[in-house]
Amino acid sequence: MKKVGKYIVVSAALAVFIAVFSLLIIAYDRGMFELPFIKRFDTDTTAQTDTEPSTGPDETDPGGETTVPGTDDPATDTVPEQTEPGIFDEIHGKYGKLNGRNVEPTEADYDPETMTLYRLDTVSLPFKTDKFVYTVRTRWVETKKDNLRVFTETRVPEMRSAVDVYMGMLVLLEDDSLTFYDGRGGLLYKYTGEEDLIFAYDRDSEGRPLFIIGEQYYYIEDGELCESDFDARDSLGLHFNYNADFAKDADQCSVYRSGSKYGILTADGKTLRSAMFKEAYNYSEGLGLVNYPINGRDDYCYLNEAGKVVIENFQPVGAHDEAGIGSIYFDGGYVMTRRIKYHPLKKDVVEEDTDILVDKRGREFDMPEGYTAVCYSDQRIMVKRNNRYGFYAVKGAWVADAVYTYATPFYEGLAVVGDASGKGVIDLDGNFVIPQSYTTISVCSGGIFVCWSNVTGYEVYIKGAA
Repeated sequence: MKKVGKYIVVSAALAVFIAVFSLLIIAYDRGMFELPFIKRFDTDTTAQTDTEPSTGPDETDPGGETTVPGTDDPATDTVPEQTEPGIFDEIHGKYGKLNGRNVEPTEADYDPETMTLYRLDTVSLPFKTDKFVYTVRTRWVETKKDNLRVFTETRVPEMRSAVDVYMGMLVLLEDDSLTFYDGRGGLLYKYTGEEDLIFAYDRDSEGRPLFIIGEQYYYIEDGELCESDFDARDSLGLHFNYNADFAKDADQCSVYRSGSKYGILTADGKTLRSAMFKEAYNYSEGLGLVNYPINGRDDYCYLNEAGKVVIENFQPVGAHDEAGIGSIYFDGGYVMTRRIKYHPLKKDVVEEDTDILVDKRGREFDMPEGYTAVCYSDQRIMVKRNNRYGFYAVKGAWVADAVYTYATPFYEGLAVVGDASGKGVIDLDGNFVIPQSYTTISVCSGGIFVCWSNVTGYEVYIKGAA
């Protein structure tokens, strides 16, 4: 009897083990968790085309380091194999050198009908080098506490490429100096100081890109580094490679500051709301975000041009760098916000904390099933599924299927996407402007972006009139 009992116990244990193991396999296959030592291949090719969100009959037709897409460590990038020997000849034949052409780089969204790319040949670039150095960058580092995301403003080390872009300027790292050029290769300034020159990812009221040395802000003008009276409290709230006209529209209400509080001015300069808000930002598409603490609690809402609340009871996206693109300011009728759901019976227990899109009436955008929003720019949502990235237009159409392991948000109508074969650049319709032939590609800033491969070394392209 003892042997029989022992046999039954062993058999039952084995059956339980097999059942649990089978459930784990099914859960992994459905993407419910990841194993870092197993590479997942996404074989789902139907969801990208079968599901289209509805924007509703009264909607207008408007149409993204923590590792955030577009900020993977360049030092660990793999070099794409050159399966097409003539690919770079093809690229260079299509996009010839600037060669003194009277072309100015433009910040406007890339339009294949009226624009083309030119290789910048007026600056001597390092050849076949992927040199990087450590610098410092302010980031909003994400952690989780009791299932609630917490974003902490932190200065973190970051790799800077030997050739880079910053706020519409081409930047070359040469030994212990940084040299800045405009979009046509004209020399702007060479910094040789001993202290770190930190990119602030802010602009002053004149639209000039800002730098930080110590605690002081500076800008470049007439070949000199000049002190700025910029106050960090007057920031636009997002810190990335934005254009000079970002979040500034003379026909919209704007923000003024009085001490540590903010108020709202009408487009003709009259006071709409007095300086009573803890936070306030310029209007976009007729709405402006403000924060008014009530009973010690941050209460965020959007005001209309009459100063009345039209959207309330939400939290803005926590990150204020590239990961927050699409938040604060409306674009094509939508803005990124944060949805936090608490347990119905336990008010301090968070059940869900995710980023969503809402329209100007506060209604949530209907995402394609199974996809999550990563960030939003140029009226295109960067989406994620099974650790693959793609883009979906708010008008209800796929721009690029979620098949890429790397992607950046759209900047100036261009986005970088890639996988093991390399990185390339797509336009707003998902068409490749630059094929997947480079190892690293910067975002587009002021019409400039930088590419590197082990075949060509660094190459700089500008977008301008065809």
